[in-house]
Amino acid sequence: MINPRGATNSRNYIPRPVVCPFCTGRVSIDYKNVSVLSQYVSSRGKIGSRRRTKACAKHQRKLAQAIKRARFLALLPYVPDHIWKTGGVGLHRSLK
Repeated sequence: MINPRGATNSRNYIPRPVVCPFCTGRVSIDYKNVSVLSQYVSSRGKIGSRRRTKACAKHQRKLAQAIKRARFLALLPYVPDHIWKTGGVGLHRSLK
């Protein structure tokens, strides 16, 4: 049965299993890899939650630790003021 919004009946809904991208080996966690870490930091400078990053608990802890290390070494900014001024997180492609 189709409701007015066009969605199918909830009995037909089958959720896809959430797979950690770090467990499958598609992405590796390294504090020196700023381009990967910047994907898991919001525009406000916050570390993404497990629900948003799709990471398992083990890899979410490692991800948070890597982001904190990169911030300490000034590879990633702590505050969003720097993000707004530079237009992004991490190094620009022209500086590499």
